[in-house]
Amino acid sequence: MSNTVTDVSKFDGTERTQEYVDRLTGILGQMQSAPQEQRNPILEDLFGLFIDWNKQKIRTYREGKPIAVTWYGNAPEILVGMGIVNYNPVVDLMMHLGFTNYADAYKADSFPLDQNVCSLIRYAMYACEQHLLVKPSVIIAMGEPCDGELMLHEAYRQSDYFGNVPIFQIDPTYGHEPKDFEYVAGQLKDMVKFLEKTTGAKYDFKKVAAVVEETNTQYEIWKQINECMKATPAPLPGFIVPEVMWPLTQHLPAGDPRCTAVARKLLGAAQENVKNHVGPLKDEQIRIVWPDLDPLWNGPLTEWLAKEWNATVVMTDQQWTPYEKIDTSNEDAMFYGIARRAVFEVPMIRQGRGFVDVLIDDLTQMISDYHADVVIAPGHMGHKDKSGNGQFLKKVCRDMGVPLLNLTTSLFDERYTPLDRVKNDISNFLSTAGFKPVGNGAAK
Repeated sequence: MSNTVTDVSKFDGTERTQEYVDRLTGILGQMQSAPQEQRNPILEDLFGLFIDWNKQKIRTYREGKPIAVTWYGNAPEILVGMGIVNYNPVVDLMMHLGFTNYADAYKADSFPLDQNVCSLIRYAMYACEQHLLVKPSVIIAMGEPCDGELMLHEAYRQSDYFGNVPIFQIDPTYGHEPKDFEYVAGQLKDMVKFLEKTTGAKYDFKKVAAVVEETNTQYEIWKQINECMKATPAPLPGFIVPEVMWPLTQHLPAGDPRCTAVARKLLGAAQENVKNHVGPLKDEQIRIVWPDLDPLWNGPLTEWLAKEWNATVVMTDQQWTPYEKIDTSNEDAMFYGIARRAVFEVPMIRQGRGFVDVLIDDLTQMISDYHADVVIAPGHMGHKDKSGNGQFLKKVCRDMGVPLLNLTTSLFDERYTPLDRVKNDISNFLSTAGFKPVGNGAAK
């Protein structure tokens, strides 16, 4: 092994981004060369969109056009409507962990951060320090839902790579009354002025409204998919809905009609299975609600739950869609709707930003509407809001007569709590709750 130290100061982020393009292109080629009955057109379309998006980042940077680092929930409709390419600093990094045997995670371990800091924050700092991100024109900071984000953006401000990049932070409120959304709408209007001044991009109401209208359609499709998931058996595998819809609405360019087309394909598959009373499980025994974001290791967990327990995750915080249609008839109404979406509808921000009544109401409705047999809370490591919500989860589940398992895991790094341990804890929990394992005959 070479001891040569790479001088990352010479990198501009396009090198790693091109690596992502090449890797995904190779994987997509393998998928497309498989026999027709083994192909997954929805996943192929999703990979194709990620390839195009990364190519766009490289092209935008090299042409000297505006590009922003931002986060999910940070009103991406406005950025896209203004013609500003934008990306989340950890999406590619996390997406490729499974393809590279967690190579970046092992390297990020060398950072002098407490081991209990959320993996997402660790990876975001690592990516900046190693110049793995295309250097942006601006940074739109996230002011919620955790103090780790505030720490991260201060680290960005002090870094050699991002230190001179202008930063705007939306100031969220705790409440969820009209006056709260009006206040945040004012913040978004200030953000528009900031973007015009720092990037030269121009705001056009009609262009932003067109993006918002397309996202309205996407969220309506998502709601219809979730309606299908109420059926027994569940028509789609556990976690698959947010695994597809989350990147389509939060990480790929907002309002892209191609994303809408992929969403319609997923809806069509769900509706067809509901019509035929079939699903991934032959005999569905256990329906699980997962009150948190989806873990990166959800794939092997889903397969194991199906194979050993005839169990499926029918709803998660990331899948939950309390999104309301945004009124684009006038500018003030549109900004109000975008503000509401940003701080009260996007998962984790919704549950972690303000009052605990939101979490209680959401969990209660998820258990009731999706006929949950059990609730499994992964215990998002590094998030104090999740640590502090345990007693509230217990009370809801106790009042509704639904068994609850509280874990502590990293959603982004399987090594924190190894999957074998998670499986063992779930098996003990389900057995104690009176369910019987079904062995190898569960999955079709």
